[in-house]
Amino acid sequence: MVKFDHIIHYVNQLGEVEENPVLPIHSGGRHERFGTANLLSYFDYRYVEYLAIENEDAFGRHLEEGRESFAATVDALGYEEGFIRYALSTDDIKGLAERFRARGFTVHGPVEMERMTDGETISWKLLYVGSGDEIFPFFIQWDEPEQDRMKRIEALRGKFLHPAITIRQEVADIHVWEAFYDVLGIWEGEIDSHTRVELSQNEKPSITLEVGMDGEAAIYKGAIYKFI
Repeated sequence: MVKFDHIIHYVNQLGEVEENPVLPIHSGGRHERFGTANLLSYFDYRYVEYLAIENEDAFGRHLEEGRESFAATVDALGYEEGFIRYALSTDDIKGLAERFRARGFTVHGPVEMERMTDGETISWKLLYVGSGDEIFPFFIQWDEPEQDRMKRIEALRGKFLHPAITIRQEVADIHVWEAFYDVLGIWEGEIDSHTRVELSQNEKPSITLEVGMDGEAAIYKGAIYKFI
């Protein structure tokens, strides 16, 4: 079983996001080893991660380590601002790796990750799954106990909103994407009780984030946000 966790919105400058956000900013941190920094906008346990390169040398070294990482995604998409990828959470990341490998997908990980936020180290594991040039969602397993994580997020966010979220995604090969979600047991697009993915085919892939809360549709730093 998986749940939607977060979507990455790559931006050139985090300062501009902090000064003029499309969503409230609740926290942020640094991935010292990978040369990136982020700001986070939580809805509940789900969130948007605004990611920027802070140290180009460290980022370049990370890029050389593997072609499946989010750094490689940023590079593959030409460092253009916008939504680049989203994460699905799991409590059995090793089991997922075995299932995807058995179905013929390439698998990288689990990879140990961490970030520093206000002097606190938060750690997790990531799993990347590939097939050709398709950029699939990646998987995350938090090392922090679920109850502790929810309390920490609530202290930052305040009352959870639980909006309905739909990811409208145009992909190059819809059949391989259907096979990806088939491994997860997701056939009608329902990732979890609050989140859906709607796939369609297009030579130029794109992602639109549709959120069930008040607001105006906007193209914000290369990403399409719709509030309904």
